[in-house]
Amino acid sequence: MPLLNSEYLSNWYTLSFDNVGICIAESFTQAKVQEASNKSAIQGDIGTHIMDIGGKYYTSNVAAPVLIGYTDANVTDVFDLIGYFTTAQSNTVVRSETAYVMKSATIDISTDSVKASANFEGDNRIDITNYVTQAPDNLYARTARFYDVRFQVGTIGGYYFIGNILSGAININFDIDKVYVLGQSQAPNFAIRGYSASGNIKLAITPDDYANYLDNAILITGSEQAPGELLTAPLLGNAEFAGALLEIAPFVTNGRKVLLGAYAVITKLEFSMQQNNIITANVEFAAYFNKDSSIVTNI
Repeated sequence: MPLLNSEYLSNWYTLSFDNVGICIAESFTQAKVQEASNKSAIQGDIGTHIMDIGGKYYTSNVAAPVLIGYTDANVTDVFDLIGYFTTAQSNTVVRSETAYVMKSATIDISTDSVKASANFEGDNRIDITNYVTQAPDNLYARTARFYDVRFQVGTIGGYYFIGNILSGAININFDIDKVYVLGQSQAPNFAIRGYSASGNIKLAITPDDYANYLDNAILITGSEQAPGELLTAPLLGNAEFAGALLEIAPFVTNGRKVLLGAYAVITKLEFSMQQNNIITANVEFAAYFNKDSSIVTNI
């Protein structure tokens, strides 16, 4: 009986992204989409006689735990991939030669894992690097764990509850429109109309914390707004860090950080007490995300 080698069955895959290089991922799915619909009911016949053929494009999803300490500078992980496309696509002028654009991305942090995923749309496929370019022969890394992460949101994470965060997530979304030009191919042009960022954190708190801090508009900035004012305070004394800040170890000046704009507004506070469970508060936020925001990497 023949055996299947690792080209058929693997835990990690290397992918080739135009203008970025090689990305290492744990899971990868891709679909080639051909829009088509039938035009039925020619007189006297209920069958399909005419087909309306529309656009053609690829959709892709890449996901993996965040990696730490990998030794090849020519390789990125999904966290760094999100950083590249977020920075490029939030600029006023986006690079026109890009074969695909990032539609959305998520970074999830818990005590079990730190995971990143990204969704793409484009005219060309994302290739498995074994077919198109050399993959690294040896690459050493480990997956990030909860002790490798600092997550801060406004004054909540920066001052009062930095040691009480149990989990968190950041969501980045791009509003993308498919534009078809007369007389050209079925592949559309992708127009970026806008982008946004949001997320949530879960805090371990006491009832006094909730009464004195979480429901106190003076101490928790962004939860209530006075007319004509934006009541949000910079985090760590720097306006650049006043929104959501996710930092991956090693914690150095130019390390791997997610900086989502200047401010984050708290959109929902949910306090929860359950028998024999830690008292928690879920804090949902929306970030002021613009072209001055960035994901800084060490690659």
